[in-house]
Amino acid sequence: MKKVIIILVLVLILGFIGYRAYVNYAAKKKAANQPVPQKIVAVETAQPSTINIVDSFHASANVQADSEITLYSKVMGKVVKNLVKMGSVVQPGQTVAIVSRDEVGFEFKDFEVKSDVKGVVSRLLQNPGAAVNPAVPLMTLVDIDRVKVMASVDEKKIRFIKMGQAAQVDLEAYPGETFKAQVTNISPVANPLNRTIDVELSLPNPGYRIKPGMYAEVEWTTGRRRALVVPLAAVVDRAGQKYVFLADGGQAQIQPVTVGQVEGDVIEILTGLQAGQQVVTTGASQLNDKDKIKIITPQPVRN
Repeated sequence: MKKVIIILVLVLILGFIGYRAYVNYAAKKKAANQPVPQKIVAVETAQPSTINIVDSFHASANVQADSEITLYSKVMGKVVKNLVKMGSVVQPGQTVAIVSRDEVGFEFKDFEVKSDVKGVVSRLLQNPGAAVNPAVPLMTLVDIDRVKVMASVDEKKIRFIKMGQAAQVDLEAYPGETFKAQVTNISPVANPLNRTIDVELSLPNPGYRIKPGMYAEVEWTTGRRRALVVPLAAVVDRAGQKYVFLADGGQAQIQPVTVGQVEGDVIEILTGLQAGQQVVTTGASQLNDKDKIKIITPQPVRN
């Protein structure tokens, strides 16, 4: 009797397990036969526009003085006094230092060291009391009424540069400000290590605002043209290929494109797109080909 009861309990347990398995299977089958609602992505769209694009290229550069000279004492002695300081503007014939020529058994007048040129004192090399002679430098002067901008230009771009050509110079020291310079020399040889060619430009320097040693970026303009552009957000990158999505009857259609220059918040489209086509902008990164889309109108910003 005891054995019969155990068998009945086992049968009930197995029956219950079988029933639960059947219920789960039936539920999954029913769910599988239900139609899956298709995802609809809310997007914003825009039409390509045409703008003027300036073709240009840049080169890194550094600023140098137009010329630099070193002043020496023509006699042996000791520096009595420097009559100028760093940053002083020196005129031709101006006395810049006094040198004492006192020697045992002799009397000399103090010697006046004079500049032969106009310049700005960039370094004082000897202090009062220092012993000097015609081989010991006293100070250096730089001519910075105009400065030289020495640019390293990629050899692939050198064909666009000519003597006397105008260029724009941007200095890190003066962000947002542009200076106009002119090409005055082009090196006849290229640097074999980095394949660049030195190009010298002359830049006016009123007020001596531009200092030798400053870092600069030089920009040359090579042409202007009309270009088809779309917002940057409209272009997506998939495995190295650029695409846009066209809004086509409530559906997203993927379209490969070739891009060019970036101008602010828009990017040039070279091939793959025509004016008048509707391009997905906001929401493009979420899309796949043939996705259902709903075009929404962006709400104006309220103050």
